[in-house]
Amino acid sequence: MRALRFVLFVTIGVALLAAGALAFMLHQHPEFQIGEPSDSSQAPKTTSIKTLFLGTSSMAWTDGKITWLVDGFFSRQAIGEVILSRLKVDEGQVAAVAANVFKALEMPPVLAGIVVAHSHYDHSIDAPFLSRQYGGQLVGSESTAQIALGQNLPPEQIQVVGDSGTVAFGEFQIELRKSAHAPTGFTGGFNSKPVELPAHALQFKEGISYSFVLSHPAMGEQPFALVQPSAGFLPGQNKGLTVDTVFLGTGGLGKLSDDYIAGYWKEMVLDTQAKKVFLIHWDDFTLPLLHDGKPRHLKPMPGVLDNFPRSLELLTMFSQRDSIQLQVVDAWQMVYF
Repeated sequence: MRALRFVLFVTIGVALLAAGALAFMLHQHPEFQIGEPSDSSQAPKTTSIKTLFLGTSSMAWTDGKITWLVDGFFSRQAIGEVILSRLKVDEGQVAAVAANVFKALEMPPVLAGIVVAHSHYDHSIDAPFLSRQYGGQLVGSESTAQIALGQNLPPEQIQVVGDSGTVAFGEFQIELRKSAHAPTGFTGGFNSKPVELPAHALQFKEGISYSFVLSHPAMGEQPFALVQPSAGFLPGQNKGLTVDTVFLGTGGLGKLSDDYIAGYWKEMVLDTQAKKVFLIHWDDFTLPLLHDGKPRHLKPMPGVLDNFPRSLELLTMFSQRDSIQLQVVDAWQMVYF
């Protein structure tokens, strides 16, 4: 009995030490300071089109007439909640962030729609609440639709896209192209029934991962921007596509091989003949966007999950080699067109 008790105490002690070590590592962020915004994000250009970056791959777009979102993940639950409990929408936090968004855009609190990159919680959990509160269609895969149905969003506000499709929000045309999630341990799976909250993070299955190709008459007849939320790609997915600007997701990229990162750059940047690249989804999305009601800066993902300094170093090298403007965007930073 004493031996059994000893083994039990040792096992519990090792488990507690392991949990403590993991908690410590998840709170260690690489040293990183965002440089000054470039001219393309500082000064308005010749159109009224602009986008406000909001961490992960969340973005608010407007042309001065309507507003629409990519993802709109504003709850950003703390790491302890993500690991140890089931998640729900932090309605107060989401409403506070949304109020700041509309104020920054100088637009009324109305949404024309939301497109959801894929169905992991850090992209999808808040979208149904935002659609209920501010209107607009919620557009995504069948897996995302199940998340919306689990939050009782009316079916008429849900638009399911298969591998590809195009939606119009005002004069914006958004083409959804099937892409891929970064090859991490959290990919794959489909939500086949409504995801009711609260739900554990792992209940939010990926579904289909999309990239978004944006067009607007003010920018000419051709697409002007590509939003690649996840650091994954399908070879040839951008064949025939030419854009001036790419918003490039980097989450998890720093843990992948040099060859993978080079292939990702080629597919998303070189093959589209882009001139400007803005890095998104580089941040620790368990930290809030507001502190005491005021916007706060982002921090990179903890080193145990990503190696952002490494991916940034490689992407910077590629951008200098290829004469392409590269910039890391911070939360609450506006990019003008």
